[in-house]
Amino acid sequence: MDRYEYIGHLHIHSNFSDGSGSIQEIARAGREAGLDFIGVTDHNTLAGREEGFEGRQNDILVLIGIEFGKEKNHYIAFGVDKLPGDTRDPQKVIDSVNAQGGFGYLAHPGEKSNPAFLGGKAYPWDRWDVKNFKGLEIWNFSSIWREAYHKKTVAVFWFFADRYRGGRFPEPETLKKWDILAARRPVTAFGGSDAHAFPVHLGPLKLSVFAYNFLFRTVNTHLLLKEKLSRQSSRAREQVLKALREGSFFIGSDYYAPTRGFRFSAVNRDEEADMGGEIRRLPDTVLRIISPSKQGVVRIICNGKLVCESRRKIVVFKVLQEGVFRVEVYWRPRLGKPIPWIYSNPIYVKEQKPEAGRQETE
Repeated sequence: MDRYEYIGHLHIHSNFSDGSGSIQEIARAGREAGLDFIGVTDHNTLAGREEGFEGRQNDILVLIGIEFGKEKNHYIAFGVDKLPGDTRDPQKVIDSVNAQGGFGYLAHPGEKSNPAFLGGKAYPWDRWDVKNFKGLEIWNFSSIWREAYHKKTVAVFWFFADRYRGGRFPEPETLKKWDILAARRPVTAFGGSDAHAFPVHLGPLKLSVFAYNFLFRTVNTHLLLKEKLSRQSSRAREQVLKALREGSFFIGSDYYAPTRGFRFSAVNRDEEADMGGEIRRLPDTVLRIISPSKQGVVRIICNGKLVCESRRKIVVFKVLQEGVFRVEVYWRPRLGKPIPWIYSNPIYVKEQKPEAGRQETE
């Protein structure tokens, strides 16, 4: 069964915290970029919802989430209505979010400091003893870009010469951590830009450091729904949150080429599973991958290890073992090495358990 695909952008800050734009301006930028939804996650406040900005605005769905945390261990949550009493303890934050029926992701967990930005401050995640979080942010455009250039003069030059660097690859250490965690239990991969659109004055020149409408064409979230996105705001919100909760989406770096049309599923004679789902390993279980372009290199990862690489647009892979399967697709430019382009959420393949009194025959 095919799915309805909707494109959105997550991890956005407005002027209700430390972003420069109003939610109306951000929604307008999202609509101009061709998005179907945006997720505004201001720091430690739900003012955007309290002021009535959640819902459809000029043909784009606005979700209001929140980013908890101050010095480190930031947590992005959706589906919550109030702040926990103690935001200093990340486990208490996670527990409070879950108790409200919400869910969340560890924000920019592998972020590194850089003396050229934010006074050398960084906001990584260091409490790996926490449990019951939904996923983690493997790709944060702003964090990746800020880590690259350690002198302000060099950073200013590369801002004009290589603005897209933050969209070229996810954080390598976080990718490894994700594979380790996903081997223990389902863990969702999340991506965003951490958009703030900081205004900067360089003499007479005024510009926005990574404007919203620029970032909304970079690291996007592509939801795959079983039914069309509702025109009714509350129902559409439920649909998007359900897909995010279940991991029924992929991260697409849409700057070089559109990633719309990517598909990843598993199927056998009895059942079918989409991203975020689970399937039994039967003798006829296969993975099915569709790349959006013939210029893509499809890589199938099982339990953190590469098990297949193909330049075909459609790949059918026979599953010979249980494990956590995910897909990476790299874009092949005319010059240079392939560039990370698409990251799927996993499909969990489990061994079939023999029925009582019978032996499994394969």
